[in-house]
Amino acid sequence: MNSKCGRIGKIEVLGISGSPRNGNSLYLLKEALNAASEVDNVTISTKVYSLKGKKLGPCIGCSKCGIEKHLGECAIRDDFQSLRDLWLEADVVLYSVPVYHMGVPGQLKCFIDRLGNTINKRYNLPSPRFLKVIGALAQGMHFSGGQELTISFLIHHAVLKNCIPVSGDGWQSYIGASGWTQCMREIDSIQTQFQQGNFDAQVAVEASHSLGRRAVELAVILRMGGTQLTARLSKDSAYRPFLDRLASER
Repeated sequence: MNSKCGRIGKIEVLGISGSPRNGNSLYLLKEALNAASEVDNVTISTKVYSLKGKKLGPCIGCSKCGIEKHLGECAIRDDFQSLRDLWLEADVVLYSVPVYHMGVPGQLKCFIDRLGNTINKRYNLPSPRFLKVIGALAQGMHFSGGQELTISFLIHHAVLKNCIPVSGDGWQSYIGASGWTQCMREIDSIQTQFQQGNFDAQVAVEASHSLGRRAVELAVILRMGGTQLTARLSKDSAYRPFLDRLASER
């Protein structure tokens, strides 16, 4: 990146490990974050949030978040609030998840459901523009075990929240980073295979690296563009979440 990018302030990168254990998902996520942190001439802060041991209940449809005095606050008090705050602060969100029943694990689905139902009401806007960069990594037991379906779900989540989905570099990464454990159940199976020179594991790691880099580069472009267009964007209240993030002290 050009050295002038240093003027844009710090890029906040949040990595969410959506697995109930710290293993393959966390390993590939850290690989992506390491690559993200090495983008030239940009000040980058990375955070890791693991869902292991976290309490995240499902949305119960009570609609209390829609009551004006609650300002979009979820009535259920658990680990949702802390992760939501990190999500709102981030310029980049990278999700790394194991495939559960051809989709994301229930804990992460609960978070996404509640996030979607509350943050629009928090801003009292029908379609707030968050303009975060969102990337997805998925790991399965089998070569074709639902990884692309799971990544596609997270891409749809990005679009629904008016964010920007990103891929890494093809051919390794068409829509995100995908790995498989070759039917091994050990929590470090992909890392072990990578260290042993396994080709598929090497592809998964390279895809994670390129995804992390491209996510930060796109976040820089969005931040620079938003800074240049602040006056114009401020005329549309839908861009308030994005502009508030740009204006926050970094």
